[in-house]
Amino acid sequence: MRISVIFFLLNSVLIFSSGCAGSKKIAVEKQTLHYSIILSSGGGFTGQYEGKVIDTTGIISTWNGRIFSTSIKKVVDSLSQNQIKKLNIFFDENRLEDFTFREVGNMTTSLSLLSANKEINFSWKEQQPPERVPAKAKELYYLIINEIASTHNKEHK
Repeated sequence: MRISVIFFLLNSVLIFSSGCAGSKKIAVEKQTLHYSIILSSGGGFTGQYEGKVIDTTGIISTWNGRIFSTSIKKVVDSLSQNQIKKLNIFFDENRLEDFTFREVGNMTTSLSLLSANKEINFSWKEQQPPERVPAKAKELYYLIINEIASTHNKEHK
């Protein structure tokens, strides 16, 4: 009798604990970007700009208009957690606030990084960053462009 009670209790514990094991939720904290990123290109006689914005959660939106803040944004994709991590590692390893480059022309391309307490801007007259742009700014520009392209390519494979 005593053995059957122990056996019953042991089975009950195993059944109830195994049923709960699958329902445990592990809270995985999503990594966020250290900066919101704004890429833009435009100007000329129309004064129109277009570009992409990546918010700190990794959501990628396109935008166009004369002024970024009043333009209509359209969500087009999002960065993966690995892509966010890759960009954050770049931000951590490179003090971009130590570099400045601001050049404005008829047509201007710009890269802006925004956080709660920092704003870092780079701009140049060409569509692609020329040699005179600091190497780290060019490296970041191409890293961002490649990460956006890889999210787009991933979706359309």
